[in-house]
Amino acid sequence: MPVFYSFMDLRQLRTFVHVAELGSLSKAADRLRVAQPALSRQIRMLEEELKVPLFTRHGRGMVLTSSGDVLLARAVAVLRDLEAARADVATEAGAVKGRVVLGTPPTVGDALSARLVERFLNAHPSVSIRIVPAFSGYLLDWLQRGEIDFAITYEPEARQNLRTEPLITETLFVVAGPDARLPRKREVPLAKVFQHRLVLPGPQHGLRKLVERAARKLDQPLDIIVEADSLQTMKDLVERGLGWTILPLPSVHREVSEGRLRAAQITAPQLTRTLVIAQALGRQTSRAVRLFRDALTAEVYDMVKGGIWTGTLLK
Repeated sequence: MPVFYSFMDLRQLRTFVHVAELGSLSKAADRLRVAQPALSRQIRMLEEELKVPLFTRHGRGMVLTSSGDVLLARAVAVLRDLEAARADVATEAGAVKGRVVLGTPPTVGDALSARLVERFLNAHPSVSIRIVPAFSGYLLDWLQRGEIDFAITYEPEARQNLRTEPLITETLFVVAGPDARLPRKREVPLAKVFQHRLVLPGPQHGLRKLVERAARKLDQPLDIIVEADSLQTMKDLVERGLGWTILPLPSVHREVSEGRLRAAQITAPQLTRTLVIAQALGRQTSRAVRLFRDALTAEVYDMVKGGIWTGTLLK
């Protein structure tokens, strides 16, 4: 990665990132509490330094040019590296400090995040944590742009500048409303699942693709009554009895414990997915990030041992 410090200062980079995020000099000036002409001058100096326009100006604000897109990805990475270095230096003098940004799929984040963050902050209260739920494709792009520190994601295709570590192969469950007649032994053949109306995510979602592949292998059609990309919407619809769905157990553990949903493991065949921890290669990580990653692995272990998460640990 080229180093920008030699030809532009960090203040200009920070200004550029804020303007790019907000799409407006006036909004950036309000956020930074700096006069708008001063920010305009910094952006102009940056464009003169690089000899390319970074923004297209119009009446409603400012939009990044292709050159601006390239600079934004690098600038975010540089500023995050600097933040990590500052946090590590501060840690030498006392408590662990810094900021951690974790990306997770929606089906994982809701179940894991609260437990993980609570335990971690009890041990390291000076760390700032942000959890970003999103589909895996977005998470991988944000990783490579330096916008998140690391991500839990489902077996991504091979990408340059990305390192992955296996975490868990999770077993998927059929989830139904409280009045559903699921077998007492808590197992349901996949063919029987496909005989019911289903509530599933949209066609681009990894879970939907997995279910569709399984249906093709069994040569069974899917009766999808509702497509919903929101995990909470899926659970609400199933609780109301509109259909069944397919999810990992942690996603519905609370609702099952409260009797609001019922869940049974899918068999003949099982449906499984492998989760990995993904990080960008060559990017500095602070001690806070490393400790949070270790805490995440430990939390997943505890959830499997406690029966909240069904699957095979891979670490």
